[in-house]
Amino acid sequence: MKKKIVGIAAAALLLGGSIGFATSSSIIGAKVTGLYTIKQDGKKIADAAIINGSAYVPVRTISEATGTDLTVEGKTIILESKVTDKPAAISETDTTAADRTGTPKAIIEAAKLRERLAVAESSVQFLKEAIQQAEATAADLTSTADQEARRSYIADLNKRLVYTETEIAQIKEQLGE
Repeated sequence: MKKKIVGIAAAALLLGGSIGFATSSSIIGAKVTGLYTIKQDGKKIADAAIINGSAYVPVRTISEATGTDLTVEGKTIILESKVTDKPAAISETDTTAADRTGTPKAIIEAAKLRERLAVAESSVQFLKEAIQQAEATAADLTSTADQEARRSYIADLNKRLVYTETEIAQIKEQLGE
């Protein structure tokens, strides 16, 4: 259950969907109905407050835990992937450059791609769980505005899911899998 909550919280924050949902249905003055602990690798990194069935967590903590750059411009929070360039296909025999330990650059790049692949595959699982939970709770919403906001949130999650699955395919292609 905790993994599900962490996944949902991370997906919601990475997509900014929770921010969009919060603007359409004010949480100011809303009652906190629960508190969950968010752990990464067995260590507590934050607490999530449950308000109106949604988990709210500190954005900076989640961005640091997921390796995402976070900047704030005015009243806008911007999350960006730290990986900006697409590396060329990796050859393990490429020894044109090495790090300080003498490890060939190609091996280092391949390891980075495998790490990105693992994160992306984990994100797909989190997104699928978030979509399922959002769809399951959508019928409980009574106002038309809340229902529309939830449909929009689910559409945003689906777009992110497609983008992440495309990224996985590209990474696998670069790794030659």
